[in-house]
This record gives sequence, C-alpha cells and structure tokens, in this order.
Amino acid sequence: MSSTIVRKAMRTREDIEAKSPAEGLEALKEKGATNVVVLPTHIIDGIENHRMKQVVQEYAQDFASIAVADALLATEEDYETVAKALWESLKDEVGDAPLILMGHGTEHAADGSYAILEAAIRNYADHEIYIATVEGAVTIEDVIARMQKKHASSTNKKMSNQRVVVTPFMLVAGDHANNDMAGGMHEAENGEPEEDSFAGKLQAAGYTPDCIIRGIGGYPAIQGNLYGAFAQKNIRSIFREQCM
Repeated sequence: MSSTIVRKAMRTREDIEAKSPAEGLEALKEKGATNVVVLPTHIIDGIENHRMKQVVQEYAQDFASIAVADALLATEEDYETVAKALWESLKDEVGDAPLILMGHGTEHAADGSYAILEAAIRNYADHEIYIATVEGAVTIEDVIARMQKKHASSTNKKMSNQRVVVTPFMLVAGDHANNDMAGGMHEAENGEPEEDSFAGKLQAAGYTPDCIIRGIGGYPAIQGNLYGAFAQKNIRSIFREQCM
C-alpha cells in the first residue's frame, strides 16, 4: 500500500501489516524474483502514484525487468472506458436522479482528471452527472451551486426534496465514503447525516441524498475489464522483451 495512513489504519483496526511499495519490492528481491509487474490501484496519476513510481525506479537495477502499469485514468481512451463502465454499473440504481461521484482530489495537477472524466461520463450517459472532491479544487458546494443554477432555469422548477444519488469514485468505500460523503447517516439512530458531509450539505440545500456506499473496485467492469486488462498488457510486454 502506498499510503502511510492506510497502512496505519490496517495495522490498528485489522491487525494487518501491509507492505509499502519499497517493502514489497525488497521482499520480491529477497525471494529471487527477476521479472516484476507493478499494478497500481491509483485512479489518477497524482502524488501517491508519482511516489510509487519513484520507488520502483530506485529498484529497477535489482530486477531483470520491471514494468509499471498506468493509473486508471491515463489516456483519452481510459476516460471513455471508465465512463462507460461506471454508468453501466450504476444506471439502474440512479434512475432519473442526478448523480454525484465523490472523488478524493489532490493538490497535484492531476486533479484536473476529475473534470475530464465528468465530461466523458456526461457525454456517454446523456445524464446529469457531477464529480465533487474531498480535497480537490471542485467541492460539494461547487456542485450544489451548479445543480441549483441548472434546476432554477429548468422548465420543471419543482426540485424541492429531489433525490440525488451520491457514490464514491474511489477504489474502496472507506472513511471518506462513510463519513465525508454519507456523514454516518446509515449508522445514526435518526438516519440524519452530519451537517458537514456531502449528504448533510445536499440535505441543507433541499435535496434528498441517496448514498450508495460502494467503491468502484466492487464493480466487475472495473475489476476485470480495466485492472485485469492493465495487468495482462504489462505482463505480455515483459515476455515480449525477454523473447527479443
């Protein structure tokens, strides 16, 4: 796991000692591995992904070959493929409600990836879809303002208590999904979300948030068609180089 915070959480909550990228590569080196494929589960090529690639570069001389797959969103084709996979996985649950995807966000320039994906999924689905981030440039307040502007100019202005679907655009549904997004509403006795959560702010704006607590890693279209394909592509690349 590249994230120190995640590794610490796994250690304290689940008693799992997850290796860092450096520790994982060191273990492979000690076992005598010669050809290595590193498949990151990062969604964008942000800070964590760059740190991971730096570690891999430091170990490059210790293996006959080492290949690193791209983050989930790297090429124009990736955006189109992910947009299709996400919408086809969610459309039945979303119905005709607006959809908000919660991304992590980053100070890195890769934060712009969320706007590109929003445009791609809107284009594919022909549906009202937004991406707001926890730590990036586009906040839930920004999205609420866009929704209110759109709905105010709509011919159907009866938007009070309109259902809005909110779900993580993260690999797993952890603390961000349960707290920053849903505000603990599924655990609260009254079912009310915390005021500073995505759900709480949507509710305060007059919407009815419907939170789907599921990471994108739970969708078969993401698991096999995307991450599986990335792994196969890089493994084939190593074998081709060996045969040359």
